[in-house]
Amino acid sequence: MNSEFDIARFLLKDEEKLSPFAKKSSESLGRVSPIKKDPFRLEFARDETRILHSPPFRRLKHKTQVFLSPHNDHICTRMEHVLHVSSIAAVIGRCLNLNTDLINAIAKAHDLGHPPFGHAGERVLDRVLRNAGVQYGFKHEVHGLRVVDKLTNYGSGLNLTYEVRDGIISHCGERFERMVPPDRSRNLYEIENINERSFYPSTLEGCLVRLVDRIAYLGRDLEDAIKAGIIKKSDLPQEIVKNLGAENGKIIGVFVNDTISSSLGKDAIEMSEEIFGYMNMLKEFNYKYIYMHPEVERKSRKTANIIELLYSELDRIFCDSERGKNIGFVNLLVKQAPLIEIFFHFIKNTNYTDGTPSWRIITDYVAGMTDTFAERTFMQLFIPDPVV
Repeated sequence: MNSEFDIARFLLKDEEKLSPFAKKSSESLGRVSPIKKDPFRLEFARDETRILHSPPFRRLKHKTQVFLSPHNDHICTRMEHVLHVSSIAAVIGRCLNLNTDLINAIAKAHDLGHPPFGHAGERVLDRVLRNAGVQYGFKHEVHGLRVVDKLTNYGSGLNLTYEVRDGIISHCGERFERMVPPDRSRNLYEIENINERSFYPSTLEGCLVRLVDRIAYLGRDLEDAIKAGIIKKSDLPQEIVKNLGAENGKIIGVFVNDTISSSLGKDAIEMSEEIFGYMNMLKEFNYKYIYMHPEVERKSRKTANIIELLYSELDRIFCDSERGKNIGFVNLLVKQAPLIEIFFHFIKNTNYTDGTPSWRIITDYVAGMTDTFAERTFMQLFIPDPVV
């Protein structure tokens, strides 16, 4: 008896029990570069493992979710957020009989394109690129696909399945919709041409991750804001407290229960109008009293300055070093700012050529930084060491 064959057959047979709306591994369009089948995992499960072991995923632990560079170890980081999304979406997906392997892979990869300092970093990169004449600016969803396709492993990428890559580029958790339907008519072979946020995921699993993205952050951001002293629990409107709760666990529970009951037997992920109304109320409260809080905005402006100055200086260095080919210039600069050596290694990415525009390379590098690495690089480039 061939145990490997038996296990693979069992896993595929088990998938036949999934909902008719679920995406089965056997139906996957596969990968850009086909690889040998794994005897113990189906394709979407392999993607999750590839993502978990990738450097971009590890860096998420030092990237901001909302509160910048926190000293409190209990404030949510970008890595915690993607794990929360994965956990919540898997619970809902299991109840809807969807493919949890696909859900977990998309969820863990969905924010790999986020730059340092959260949405403040995304906004300033978008502005810098538009000012430089780059029409579509910067969007972390679009950049996320680039991370897994072109940037990881010095250009070889992770070679993920089309369905997971589609879930990354179309997750757009900032758009608040009561219902997220899959767009099954889209040609996934063309997803590299996407450069904006109007597309819906092609799988119901991707739709679920897209909706759960906001379930995961609304209550957690509220909890973190209370810990940070930005707001008090008593500041919450009573209508939110009464219908959703005042604590993250209770809020998530209400959203999860409603999403399951509203989505059962449907080819869409949706919430009831009533609970969606309360979700919007909580979102508006968060924006007014947390995301736009003067202290949060003050720190966002400071970090925006860091990103803008780093981008400008790296662009100058790239030009003056003749794309890293002026060894004398490179050696002198590395002596003054040792971290910049990483930048010169980075530009050896196999997808870059002498024709690759500088904005593309600088954006890729800056967007990949963690908060702490951006701060350290800034210090070395702009703060002089004492002479004596």
